[in-house]
Amino acid sequence: MISIYPAVARSIVVAAALAVTLCVFGFVGLTSAHPPNAPASSQSATQAATQAAYDRAMELLQQGKNAEALSVIDAAIGAGARDPSLFNLKGLAASELGRDADAEESFRTVIRLSPKSPMGYNNLGVLLSKLGRYDDAAKNFRDAHARDPQNFTALLGLGTSLAALHKYSEAASYLEKAVTVRPDDFQAGYECAHTLYEAKKPEAAMRALKKVAVPQESESAAKYYSLAGAIAESLHDDTAAARSYRQAYAISSSYEIYLPLVQATLLADRASSNAAPVLDNLPAPPENLTSDQNLALGLLFLSHVAYQQAIPQLERALQQDESNETATLNLVLAYKSVGKSSDAIELTHRALEKKPSGALYNLLAELEESAGQYVDAVQNYQRAVELDPTNEDYYFDLGMEYLSHFTFGPALEVYRVGTQKFPRVAREYLGLAFSHYAVREYPQAADAFTTALEIDPESPAVLKAWSTVLSALSPADWEAILPRLSRLEEAHSQNADIAFFYGAALFRSEFAMGPKGDLDQARSFLERSIKLRPDFSAARIELAGLYAAQKQDQKAVDEYLEAIREDPKSDIPHYRLGQIYRQMNKLDLAAEELARYQELSRLHQEEIKRNRSAIQQFVLAPPGKSNN
Repeated sequence: MISIYPAVARSIVVAAALAVTLCVFGFVGLTSAHPPNAPASSQSATQAATQAAYDRAMELLQQGKNAEALSVIDAAIGAGARDPSLFNLKGLAASELGRDADAEESFRTVIRLSPKSPMGYNNLGVLLSKLGRYDDAAKNFRDAHARDPQNFTALLGLGTSLAALHKYSEAASYLEKAVTVRPDDFQAGYECAHTLYEAKKPEAAMRALKKVAVPQESESAAKYYSLAGAIAESLHDDTAAARSYRQAYAISSSYEIYLPLVQATLLADRASSNAAPVLDNLPAPPENLTSDQNLALGLLFLSHVAYQQAIPQLERALQQDESNETATLNLVLAYKSVGKSSDAIELTHRALEKKPSGALYNLLAELEESAGQYVDAVQNYQRAVELDPTNEDYYFDLGMEYLSHFTFGPALEVYRVGTQKFPRVAREYLGLAFSHYAVREYPQAADAFTTALEIDPESPAVLKAWSTVLSALSPADWEAILPRLSRLEEAHSQNADIAFFYGAALFRSEFAMGPKGDLDQARSFLERSIKLRPDFSAARIELAGLYAAQKQDQKAVDEYLEAIREDPKSDIPHYRLGQIYRQMNKLDLAAEELARYQELSRLHQEEIKRNRSAIQQFVLAPPGKSNN
């Protein structure tokens, strides 16, 4: 006779924390066997008593009366019954009552009584799987498989146990065999597809899943569509993933399915020109979400710049937990992004009244800066620094607030403290360098720029900023900088920018020496810079200037023309090219270039005036307390 063990479930995660229930297989039984060495006359009576006990226990188990069933079985065993099927039922009843140790012992007895049958090994494997002992479970399923290579329970159990141990490739081989044995079994097909998915074989996983019929039972159908969505995501088919997750969510309106549905929809939306209708047609989220769930959903929308969809979720999260600073900060950003600046400022003020923090003051300052409330902004940047003097962001933001409004003395002090507190942060030195530069302390600016370059020689911001000092230093100023640039160039010989910086610095230093100066080394570094980056306009302008200094006018012209082709809006090469043409007595060409220079220069000056006029009069706020 065969008894079916109730579902043994283990949970795994598909996609974004999507829980699905797996590993359903059952215990199996054997027909009764005569007790060994029993006299022939007693065998029939013992067998009859065992069969009666078995039938009665089975009846009680089917009625859910597990304790009564176990009593019947124990009585029969106490009377001398040694039938493996009876011990099999005892294991089932004990497990149903939560007596796992007794169940394990019963199944091991089945194995001792019938070592050549897969039944005991399979049943023990099922029990051990339920207990999370997957190594031991796999060993028992292997023993069952060795005794019957086509045994479905052994194949399915071994595959799922190995999958639980993350041995996905090996697991898939057994699950594929299980599917061959029972091609219409949903669990085998589903497990096979899921294991192939975990093995990073999404194409094979999708092929396996398509062979599985969608079950009628709702929980299994939701599992099917959820897995289909996860596999489609790994195949970068976000439209198909969103469609499958939507089908799963229609069956089971759970948060664990809704989150990947939103993610896939947003990704599909990014690749589609019909973004708004896709988002508008999203189903409503599940009811009664926790604060953390609303927050996670809001952050997901926010990360895809879906601000309108993020706001309701973040508002709910904040209603549920008013002290949640993460929800507050992100809701403020969402308000700001949709043009609700006043709401953003009001919310930040309310949050600060309840619990002041550096993050909130820094965010409030950003909002006030955007709203033109410059005095309030600088005061709140200062408060952020005072509340959290270990946060480098706050120092940098405060310094930038001063710099952007041309209050260079306070900016200089902020960045001086910032570089002391954060000596390995390049942008603090950039702030210090620009502050020195603004008050015409060029050697100090060059020192700070070079320190930033030494800290982060690959940073685009640092590389762009360093060239600021090129035209500001005297020949004597370069003496302290050149050895540092030389070491940088040796350490980063394939960096076009550093080769340009060193070549330009050498050019200026050597050119200042007059006839004694040697420009050949400078030229070699500038030429290397252009070789490393052929479209390097600034390096071509510098090399053209060097050629002009060496009276190689045509080479200079060629480099200036190339620089203009690479950067048509730059006015400097037009001016210098006009001067070269004059020296070459090509006056018409000189006039054209100088006229073009004047036009570009005028446009450049107008742009500067527009930028300056956009900055309102800045009133210096009272300084905050020292942060040394």
